[in-house]
Amino acid sequence: MVRHYRRLGRGIGTDKLDAMLNQVLDRTEMATREVNAVRGELGMLSRQVEGNLQCVGMVRYNAFEDTGGDQSFALALLDAHGNGAIFNGLYHRNECKVFAKPVNDWKSTYSMSDEEIEAIRKARDSGPTAPR
Repeated sequence: MVRHYRRLGRGIGTDKLDAMLNQVLDRTEMATREVNAVRGELGMLSRQVEGNLQCVGMVRYNAFEDTGGDQSFALALLDAHGNGAIFNGLYHRNECKVFAKPVNDWKSTYSMSDEEIEAIRKARDSGPTAPR
């Protein structure tokens, strides 16, 4: 080990070695400050992303017996906490109606159809915390 340090300091005077070590310490302190700043920004961004649309689930179905093709749909658009909205489009040959319901914590205070419940389940399974 002594041989290793002698080789590192070969040709460098005491003053130069001190300056070199101080420069290494300064760079280390600066790198530590930068890493801590990046960690803080990453935490802030992570919290912000949780509120963005991340979980999407859609179910197509046939709402009326005399209409084919699964033209009706239930679409859940939610954030990572299960907050957002569910949209239900009912298609019939003569008209199309769209309904929207708020969703909080993967549930709605309004009654939901089986298709809407399935769309929310699919949205939850598509999200960032879903098992892969």
